[in-house]
Amino acid sequence: MRIIVAGAGIGGLRAAALLGKGRADVTVYERADSASDMRYPWHDDVSPSAFTDSGLELPKDSFIKKDWSFVAPDGSGIRRMHEEESKADYSVWRTRLNAELVEYAEKYCAVRFGKNVTALTSDNGRVTGVVVDGREEKADLVIDSTGLDSPLKQGAKSITRHSADEVFVVYRAFYEKNFEAPEAEHSNKAYLKHMGESGIAWAIQDGELVDVLVGRLGEMSDETLKRALSVLKRENPTIGEKTVMGGGIYRIPVRYPATRMVSDGYAAIGDAAYMTIPMLGSGIASSMAAAKMLSDVVAEALDAGKSASEAASSENLWKYQRRFFTEIGANHCGVDVMKRGVLSFPDDMLGWLLTSSVLTNADVCSLAKGNPIYIGFGEALKKVRTAGIGKIPALLKVNSMLTRSHRAIRLARRIPERYSAEAIARWEKKLRRIIAGE
Repeated sequence: MRIIVAGAGIGGLRAAALLGKGRADVTVYERADSASDMRYPWHDDVSPSAFTDSGLELPKDSFIKKDWSFVAPDGSGIRRMHEEESKADYSVWRTRLNAELVEYAEKYCAVRFGKNVTALTSDNGRVTGVVVDGREEKADLVIDSTGLDSPLKQGAKSITRHSADEVFVVYRAFYEKNFEAPEAEHSNKAYLKHMGESGIAWAIQDGELVDVLVGRLGEMSDETLKRALSVLKRENPTIGEKTVMGGGIYRIPVRYPATRMVSDGYAAIGDAAYMTIPMLGSGIASSMAAAKMLSDVVAEALDAGKSASEAASSENLWKYQRRFFTEIGANHCGVDVMKRGVLSFPDDMLGWLLTSSVLTNADVCSLAKGNPIYIGFGEALKKVRTAGIGKIPALLKVNSMLTRSHRAIRLARRIPERYSAEAIARWEKKLRRIIAGE
């Protein structure tokens, strides 16, 4: 079976290694000139279990994540969470992770750098390969790992596409630390609805560097970025003047997973399938898990005596999507509801929730990791007593959001068992209505 992986994303590289380790002939095409030139010059938080579950070791230079401190939208209050060290995530450098995944993949398949995949080729609605540097390359299956703004989706039948408000436009840079300033009281300071706008910001003390992020939902003007950086530097004087790494503008999906990520001869993975956690924008763990699911589905079909064409059919590849939604994607749907809810809360209400005792440390830890929050009836009564009668309207808004979040999770797990265009259309319409309120 001939497989082409377009783009050396995390999910694509992992799938390439697993499939190449089996019976497939796999080639990865990546437009960057080398592993060190690929994608994001920063670190992301991920649970160590994401690597142990995949049979991999944590990349070198990974370090345990410090506790977050959340700042109210108007800056009037701050809430520090505390995570037990045994449960804490690790910060993983993306360039290091990319390099190690490339090195591992090259044991089982070909990884070609400096190769630009611009389009799919197809025949009667079935994907038959890709166009690489103007030349057609044939394949039984194309795995799309080209990211959020995939150029390949135009050539695949009925694949989900994001809307403008489901993109996080982010500036991220590592600044030289100003050692003449007083040491920061909060090492990992995160601003929700920064400056009252739909987005976040943070300042993280990383040894001799300060990790700075400014992000906005949908779009971010130069003026917005300039103003936000000015505020961050004023409130965090440890941020020096010199940029050491990064400093670019990046686009990250912050929506629930694609409800249609497969077609005949085609499967999307990673950012191309919107596998990031909507609250955080991190997709390392989910992409690596998805790679295992995809490789298993293809291998199971081949082991059962199916042809390469049958293994790469939409009917078979749907099993991959279904496994992803039932095991991971459903929770992402619930988190998307929470993300939209939090951004719609009035600033004073969000500030009160963050800084009051209504949200427990466990609640804040769940939010920080992009996990759904579950509150039982007894716990809800306790929160009402803690907040007081005057805060009941605010608590009702929170309860409505959480109820909708849980409904989205349940519906997402009821993804159609078999590939059917009509059944999928009905399911995704209901899911969109719950999540986006349409």
